[in-house]
Amino acid sequence: MTLATPVRAVAHGRRATTAAPQTMGAALLSAPRRIRWTTLEVPSLRPGELLVRVGASGICGSDLAAYAGHHPYKRPPVVLGHELAGTVTGLGSGVQSVAPGERVCAAAFSPCDRCEQCQGGRPQLCSHKANLSAGGWHGSFAEYVVLRENMAFALPPGIPLTRGALVEPLAIGVHTARVAALGGSPSSVVAVGGGTIGLCCLIAAGKLFGATTLAVDIGETKRKLALAVGAAQFVDAAAGDAPAAICDALDGGADVTFLASGHPRALDDAVACTRSGGTVVVVSFFPGPARLDMNAAVRREVSMKTASLCTRADVETVLEWAGRGELAAERLVTHRFPLAQAGRALQMLAGRSRQVGKILLEAPDTTSEDVQ
Repeated sequence: MTLATPVRAVAHGRRATTAAPQTMGAALLSAPRRIRWTTLEVPSLRPGELLVRVGASGICGSDLAAYAGHHPYKRPPVVLGHELAGTVTGLGSGVQSVAPGERVCAAAFSPCDRCEQCQGGRPQLCSHKANLSAGGWHGSFAEYVVLRENMAFALPPGIPLTRGALVEPLAIGVHTARVAALGGSPSSVVAVGGGTIGLCCLIAAGKLFGATTLAVDIGETKRKLALAVGAAQFVDAAAGDAPAAICDALDGGADVTFLASGHPRALDDAVACTRSGGTVVVVSFFPGPARLDMNAAVRREVSMKTASLCTRADVETVLEWAGRGELAAERLVTHRFPLAQAGRALQMLAGRSRQVGKILLEAPDTTSEDVQ
């Protein structure tokens, strides 16, 4: 069914009427590495949902995995995309926290809000959560996306939508840094994997805990991006023994290593980068079973943790930074494409990942200077 009648809603004391579109342009992934811009029906709004006109959407590593055909649960046919910002154009019944015309960003999932994990403040662990771009729920590589109220966040005044689309990946970095439980004396951290998530972990570790940050990846583009967001050093893994270089630079290894790479040797490299008694936090998914030499970890009592998604508090932390003009993740953007060229952008990322940082897809009427 499509939404064929105007939406009337009261939010923040204001009554608004919004004409609802019946169709939208969308980048549909029909099979691995096959994506095309097509016309889809706009889903009907159910209670607790809102319709958002997409202004900007980032391409995540998980989108690339789904495009390539090896994501664990995002399968075609589907519209990818979950790092988004846009303008609310319609509300389902019961929505109170936002109003039509407001700008929002979003988490990548909607928790059930009822289970023990949700009630305990751990919605990212909700076993009943629904994920964008999965289970028939189309994502944000489209002109419109349907969100649930408990995953939507109002943007601070004056924040461009292109900036708002970076809130979600940085919130994952904040959550990962908090999982690491850094504290006490100044700490050293290294990201094995200098993509968006790895570097967002470094940004968060620096801002939250004052940690000294380093990154490991391959190539000049990754080096420039790591240094741009404050990394004290970049180690090019193509130049030799990266763990040895990290251990030399940090007198025995990092206190915490963030693993943000699905490379077959990544787990072993992460352990080798970490000092005895230190911690590895895995934030990456892998295309298949991952290898780990447990003997190396046991000998040096290296702890292993994992981090998944983010909490409301993590997003709110990033929104506070954004409101103060402290969104360093903007420096990760290297390419911008129109929404309708999502397929071209994914094809480029798949073939030139070492030369590409964050890619933003933008609506035709959205620019980086677009403010509220």
